[in-house]
Amino acid sequence: MNGTSDVMLYAFDADDAAEMGAFLTEYTTRQAPRYAIESKESYQAQFESFRSMFLIVGGLLSLIVGLVGVLNFVNAILTGILTRKREFAMLQSIGMTGTQLKTMLVAEGLLYALGSAALALVFSLAIGQLAAAALENIFWFFTYQPTYVPILVVAPIFALLGFAVPLLVYGSVSRQTIVERLRESET
Repeated sequence: MNGTSDVMLYAFDADDAAEMGAFLTEYTTRQAPRYAIESKESYQAQFESFRSMFLIVGGLLSLIVGLVGVLNFVNAILTGILTRKREFAMLQSIGMTGTQLKTMLVAEGLLYALGSAALALVFSLAIGQLAAAALENIFWFFTYQPTYVPILVVAPIFALLGFAVPLLVYGSVSRQTIVERLRESET
């Protein structure tokens, strides 16, 4: 494989692997430095390094995508309320109470939040199987073990955001009087 004709391979099974490993490491370090030693433990360490690389990269990518998702969610609610500020003032001028408006905004936020969690669950069910089949063909050691715990953990957080963000944004918008909000020109 490496183009030389003087490659030597000796494989054996020792009764005390740790003692034999220490002896061979010492031997190849001091007496025969031209030889290299590879053991079951070294292959396991390489595999664990490879595996941990996937865990770290996958975890960081998941964290970044999750953060972008949360920021997009907050932005969608914030933008929706701020762009409809004049519309809300008009509704209040014809009799809608602040409590009714808050209820409507919270319901909208919860609909976004729980709808996002439901869509994430559906997509993970559909795409997970397809991605698993592809990854199982690429990596011999890959096995698909679906987990829905992250979705179940994030759904209440999104629901809390869907409840709190509309109330906070409406609180800042409602500091202006209805007349001031109606006088603002649409830009």
